Amino acid sequence: VFKAIGRAAPTEALVLIRGESGTGKELVARALWQHSGRADKPFVVINCVAIPDTLLESELFGYEKGAFTGASARRVGKIEQANRGTVFLDEIGDMPLNIQAKILRLLQEKQVERLGGRELIPVDVRILAATNRDLETAVAEGRFREDLYYRLKVVSVDLPPLRQREGDLPPLAEHFLRRYSREMDMQNPGLTPEALDVLSAHTWPGNVRELGNTLHKALIFSRGCPIGPEEIRQAIGGGGGGGFAPPG
Repeated sequence: VFKAIGRAAPTEALVLIRGESGTGKELVARALWQHSGRADKPFVVINCVAIPDTLLESELFGYEKGAFTGASARRVGKIEQANRGTVFLDEIGDMPLNIQAKILRLLQEKQVERLGGRELIPVDVRILAATNRDLETAVAEGRFREDLYYRLKVVSVDLPPLRQREGDLPPLAEHFLRRYSREMDMQNPGLTPEALDVLSAHTWPGNVRELGNTLHKALIFSRGCPIGPEEIRQAIGGGGGGGFAPPG
């Protein structure tokens, strides 16, 4: 992953970042931006799931005054705002088909058109995209444009789930304990070997994000003593798993 970031970052190539939720796709996108020639220009994150379909188009492309009821003034879209910078389209696999067509035109022609407008506006942005979806299946089922899929696939970075990276778990756990101890202005109590065994046995459906949340919760209730297996089980949600809720 580090090598892929290092090779792709200085180029203008579109990068598709693939992986389950919580594996760090936005961290990869930020690393690509920070090591690119656009690092001193805007980095705009657009979560295609968090914005309702009815609002996503106007968020991306903006609108002209009078384009729809309530459009009392012109609004510049996020892509236009990011001119000369980088746009990160998170969860692009959930983007509606009509907006996929406009993204394809952006990639091909480097232009956007505001809602209710007739003017094509040139924009210079680098597009990074991420998804936790199986895009090949989405294309076969007609939920994702095949032409956009092939444009996105210029460079692909695949992030493995935490359950396939067992060797990464101890240093990640130590990182989160240091981080949250510092944020809460408390001494890092550390983990007992038994606690680390419980962490290693969990399948981590929420990946690194779930691990961080679990250790944050365990640290809050550690009372200054080394965190043991019981605290980890309680933080995970009891027993061998479950109880994980992604942060809002």
